[in-house]
Amino acid sequence: MSMKIKSPMCLKPTASIWDYLALPDQELERMDVVALNLAVLRGLEQYKDLDVERYIKTVDEWTNEFARRLPASEAFFWETGPALWKNDIRFYRMGMLQVFLGQVIGIRYIEEKRHVHCVQYTNAGDLFLNGVIDTKRGTCGNLATIHVAMARRMGWPVSLACIRHHFLSRFDDGEVVYNIECTDNEREGFAEGSDADYMKRVHLPKKAVECGSDLRKLTAREMIAVFINHRARHHQDCMRYDLCDADCSLARALCPNQRSLYEMSMMPFLHKGEKLFDPEELGHPRERCRHIYAQDYLNPHLGAMKITYVAAPKAAPKKEPVIHTIKTAPSLKTAPNLGAMKFTYVSAPQKKPPKKEPVIRTIKATRIIMNGVKNV
Repeated sequence: MSMKIKSPMCLKPTASIWDYLALPDQELERMDVVALNLAVLRGLEQYKDLDVERYIKTVDEWTNEFARRLPASEAFFWETGPALWKNDIRFYRMGMLQVFLGQVIGIRYIEEKRHVHCVQYTNAGDLFLNGVIDTKRGTCGNLATIHVAMARRMGWPVSLACIRHHFLSRFDDGEVVYNIECTDNEREGFAEGSDADYMKRVHLPKKAVECGSDLRKLTAREMIAVFINHRARHHQDCMRYDLCDADCSLARALCPNQRSLYEMSMMPFLHKGEKLFDPEELGHPRERCRHIYAQDYLNPHLGAMKITYVAAPKAAPKKEPVIHTIKTAPSLKTAPNLGAMKFTYVSAPQKKPPKKEPVIRTIKATRIIMNGVKNV
């Protein structure tokens, strides 16, 4: 017996993002994530005639197929022992959806972007749902979103969550919280991590969580802000800084405490300042930086800053700091867009940093949802 999916609501296919933003919060929460995501994409000239209904239908079909397979696969939950799945069928189901997307639908992370130091998103499909649905390839921006869109069709309390510039699918029903790592779906199983795991892995400060930015289930309106920020990133990488600045401003207005939106807005903001002001004017980025450092503008209550320069003895040889690149896991498959993090140590060149074990757990499940059933 298959499970019935919960059909999400959406406005007419030609509805703009402004039509959705005009809805009350309670009504907006019932709207389809696919429709919200693609409404933002349709704000780009080349996607204004996008067939939104086709993509909604595809996600409906995928979810119906998953719902058909899930009841039979849940026998594996009991066969292997609930303890492997945190004694919670909710956790198991979230993981099985990720297994379904990876093993049945065949969705993967874009290999060419996996270990790139600075990823360029000149193709908007690398960030939005049309890309991952059409090509079965994506990044954390759209891989997490497709998981969320299908989980919501199943009636589960799931939304996007941010950790720095990375995105997760987050289950939060007020009783338990589970984070699914949607970029690691090539192996037989799925990857997940607790909030503490992720904070440790990316050295996330407590302030990022306390201010309401990271590791929190986003509302529908805040997810729209994330999608608009995706569009802003596309504009930036295409060097359309004015359009990027406008999208960044809108995204911050919708989700003002989201740290990644604030960081994203800095580059177009600086470009705008360079266009509007001469170099010697206070509004110019270079002059403004000088003013901030001179006046200690960010922390006036601390008083003037004192800078002390200590000259090294002439006889002492100059020592250069050694730069070690530490990968937080042996493989970056769990979150490739986070990249390697660099720390600077003053130490002997031959001294190696201690080996760090991965903190994001991958749960193997070899015959969960696939047995005896043909791929979609």
